[in-house]
Amino acid sequence: MNEESGANFSPVARGKDMNIEFSADEWYDHHRRKVVWFKAIVDEKSIDCGISIEALREHFGAFYDDPLPAFRLQRERIQDIAAKLIEQRRFEDDGTVLVRSADL
Repeated sequence: MNEESGANFSPVARGKDMNIEFSADEWYDHHRRKVVWFKAIVDEKSIDCGISIEALREHFGAFYDDPLPAFRLQRERIQDIAAKLIEQRRFEDDGTVLVRSADL
């Protein structure tokens, strides 16, 4: 996906035995999957998390060609949902976590 930029990480959620933090960076994959990606660190393991452009448009009014402002405004809510998906072990086949409209 994207190279780690050494960005700061902030704790967001703690499961029973799980420490989940998210990086401050994000990137938009507009060519392949149409997803805004961000990184989670779970017990020292990096996990790519994303939110679909459809979810950003339907729930947060994101623009298709520039969804990052909407993501940044709703980052905390989106990361909270991603943390819940991680705690529930709802990973995609490729090991990523994807927030969809139905999750919001």
